[in-house]
Amino acid sequence: MRIGWGYKILMLYLGFVGIILTLVFSSFNYEVEIVATDYYERETYQQDIIDGNFNLLRLGVRPEINISDEGVHIQLPDVFEGSDKAGELWLYHIMHKRHDYQIKFTEHADNYFFIPADQMGYGEFSLKLRWTQDDTPYYFEERVSVR
Repeated sequence: MRIGWGYKILMLYLGFVGIILTLVFSSFNYEVEIVATDYYERETYQQDIIDGNFNLLRLGVRPEINISDEGVHIQLPDVFEGSDKAGELWLYHIMHKRHDYQIKFTEHADNYFFIPADQMGYGEFSLKLRWTQDDTPYYFEERVSVR
């Protein structure tokens, strides 16, 4: 018995609808989280980020990031040794907001930061470090993987 072309089109259409419905219903299992609730206020920082990125590139140095079982070690270059720094350090988890880590610092004289592994989750993070030293803004951003 031969199946007519009308039935073949109908089966193709029903298969397509089935796949689309499967994708729609499976999307309900994913969490959708916003990165920051104050994104309008953060938009005003864009020029500071551009200036900070430019200042860091002009120096030709980058912070060194080492990931170990203890946590994440961030070492600023020796150029930043000496005077106090003020700013913010963010670790945004790519998938889950509950694993985000943020600290604000003022009068930070050390040239390094350490984030213990027990204070953060595992996975892919977007590390953002923004600081001011001697009235000069600096900005560094890198994607890191913590396992």
